[in-house]
Amino acid sequence: MNYEYVTERNGLTRHIKIKSVPYDLIEVTFKTKLIDEKGEVVVDNGHTGFFERKEFVELFEQLIIDMKGEIENANSI
Repeated sequence: MNYEYVTERNGLTRHIKIKSVPYDLIEVTFKTKLIDEKGEVVVDNGHTGFFERKEFVELFEQLIIDMKGEIENANSI
């Protein structure tokens, strides 16, 4: 498993990375960086968590199902 998603808007970059790592773990990283009009960094932070495959599925499966429904509803408006 190796997925990477990036979105950028008005100096704000959001980065999500999900990848398999040794010992049957999945690493999930969220990063945020905000640069103002002057080019100065306002926010630069991140968080990384490690989940066993079973934990990952338990946590994210329902989240993804719920979000998919929200996205489908938003696109139908």
